[in-house]
Parts: sequence; structure tokens; C-alpha cells
Amino acid sequence: MTSGAVPRRPTRRVRHVASLAGAVLALAAGWWVAVVLDARSAPAVTAVLLVVPVLAVLVPTHRLEPVARVVLAVGWVLALDTVVAQVMLAFGVWDVGVGVLVVTGISVAVWVGVELATRRGDRATEDRAAEDRAEGDRAEGDRAAGSAVEVGP
Repeated sequence: MTSGAVPRRPTRRVRHVASLAGAVLALAAGWWVAVVLDARSAPAVTAVLLVVPVLAVLVPTHRLEPVARVVLAVGWVLALDTVVAQVMLAFGVWDVGVGVLVVTGISVAVWVGVELATRRGDRATEDRAAEDRAEGDRAEGDRAAGSAVEVGP
């Protein structure tokens, strides 16, 4: 860098698009393991059952503290995998491939939902900041106009 410029962080739109692209890739990975590999590869199944839910929580919650994100992600993985397995066993439909698809589908749905909610929250914050700036500018203009007109004795 010859100009000495500080590299800019990616815009919110780029981050959201990248996150949603990651969600699509996670969905494709889950489908690949469950359908194409027929859930025969234990390392692949384990990776999908652990990594996809973790990413579903870690990526969209970028505003939280790192420790909070890790705790949330680990809790989410344990809860989701356990509940899906329990429900499938209770209804007698236990199958590793179906379990991978269900965990992946729920994780991606949560990922996209949190990402879209975060995007809406970002827009609301930006709108409020713009309104506050506009209100501050109006107040400055009113004060400047008021001080320009002196009423004297």
C-alpha cells in the first residue's frame, strides 16, 4: 500500500451476501453428506452435525462478544442435535441421513432468519442515526438563525 490508506471493512451488504452464500454452501454440504455419500462416512456426518449448526450461530451473531458467541454456538449444537435425535427416535423414523438433513435444514433456517433480522436491525439503526443527524442539523440551523437576529434595546 503506497497510499498509506487504511483498509476498509466490508460493507454490511457484502457481509450479508457472504453470510447467505455461506448458508447455501452449508445446505449443500448437508445434502451432499446425506444424499450423495448416503451418510456412510462417519467423519463427514460428524463434521456436518457439528460445523453447520456452529456456523449458523457464529456467523450472524458477529456483534456479540467472542466468548458469548462460542457459548451460544456450543449450546445450540448440543440442544439441536439432541432434540432432533430424540424426536426422530420417539416417532420411530431414525435414520442418519434424515437426521443430517433435518439438522442442516433447521440450522440454515435459523442462520438465514438471524441474518435477515440483523440486516433489518442494521437498517433501523442507520435510519435512526440519519434522523438524529437531520434533527441535529435543523436545531443547529434554528440556533444559527436565532442568533443572527438580535433584538436589542
